[in-house]
Amino acid sequence: MRSLLVATLLSACCISNAAASTKTDDKQNVLTPEQIQQDIEHFIEYVRLGYAYRDDKPTDFATFEQCIRHQSVELKTKLQLSGRLNHCLEHWFDHHADVTPRPKDYYLPMPTATGLWAQWRNGQATITAVPFAESAYQQGFRAGMQILRIDGIAVEQAIEQANVSGFDSAKSWTLNRLLTGKRKQRLSLEVRWLGKTEIKLLDIEAIVKNVITEKPLLTQKRIGTVGYIRPENSLGNNALISAFDEAMDQLKDTQAMILDLRHTPSGGNTEVARGIMSRFIKAPQPYQTHELVSIEREFGVKRAWQEFVYPRGDFQYDKPLIVLCNKWTGSMGEGLTIGLHGMKRATVVGTQMSQLLGAIYGETLPHSQLNYMLPREKLYHVDGTPREAFIPDIVIEQRQYNQEQDATLQAALEWLNKPQTD
Repeated sequence: MRSLLVATLLSACCISNAAASTKTDDKQNVLTPEQIQQDIEHFIEYVRLGYAYRDDKPTDFATFEQCIRHQSVELKTKLQLSGRLNHCLEHWFDHHADVTPRPKDYYLPMPTATGLWAQWRNGQATITAVPFAESAYQQGFRAGMQILRIDGIAVEQAIEQANVSGFDSAKSWTLNRLLTGKRKQRLSLEVRWLGKTEIKLLDIEAIVKNVITEKPLLTQKRIGTVGYIRPENSLGNNALISAFDEAMDQLKDTQAMILDLRHTPSGGNTEVARGIMSRFIKAPQPYQTHELVSIEREFGVKRAWQEFVYPRGDFQYDKPLIVLCNKWTGSMGEGLTIGLHGMKRATVVGTQMSQLLGAIYGETLPHSQLNYMLPREKLYHVDGTPREAFIPDIVIEQRQYNQEQDATLQAALEWLNKPQTD
């Protein structure tokens, strides 16, 4: 999953725009009207049957279908079809649903390319999260800033114009779609902060450059007697399993461990997640519950199951464990978090996570060869809580803390230093 999303960013941001190349690509990607219509039929039927959250949204399926079919005879190329399908998917306001490759003028993927997070509430747009010391933070953005205008347009008007579904419940999602932006874009944000109003530029290209820059699989260090491991958006790389084992070997004498999952926006796979969790348990345990909704939708028979983790490695780390999470803890990072929490193995510190819905399945349209990913399974904490509704044990609202330091990490260290009672 991570490699696919980063590859998408690379294709969106780093491919030459040479005219000759573009013309060649256009010729290669021209589709017949019959091919376009057959791919459209295939996609609509897949969403109808397979999209796990279809019945949980206020969206009328007929409206979604009409959006796709509207003047579809005018679509000629692969990227035109991609643009239409992505646009119409916004009726579901689900950032775990995607069609790739995207047109170059379409929004970048959330939360992988998202530099800051905001919320629309009580008629105001407020920045709620800015990763400490990262790109948007370095550009001067802070949690608590009120956004007044986006590229000179009043923020409520900008949201209304971009809100494909038209639902009030989609306004925060639409706001974050706008703030994630498009490739090579610089957003002009008029913000109010500490009693002053100013215009700040959000450099989307700089944020994306940071995402696609090659990094180690993980970062590890000691903070006094506490071990610290942070996967660097690598939960989709199976090599992380052995790298994590090496880090555990080097930190096995620590008195506690912090697993920082705040750099996992692109998700990953269950092999890596189970490989990590397996180092912290002494007996097999379930870590999450799956529900394949399409089976009940088609046959009236519910299908659900629990996925287990088994102990692995030369030793099992049985000392206190804290998991850090935030809005950039995505998909499999969210699964890891609820898994360690559900096995009663970790205390979770941070904010609500990316709230990426369910487990996605990747498919390919037969003629255009467009890849599309939609949540087909609903996922739950072992206590029955939907994964997207999980709340950390210790909630850190960034704007309420000193933003000149990593408040979430500091809160975790303070918790570890307190005398623990049974």
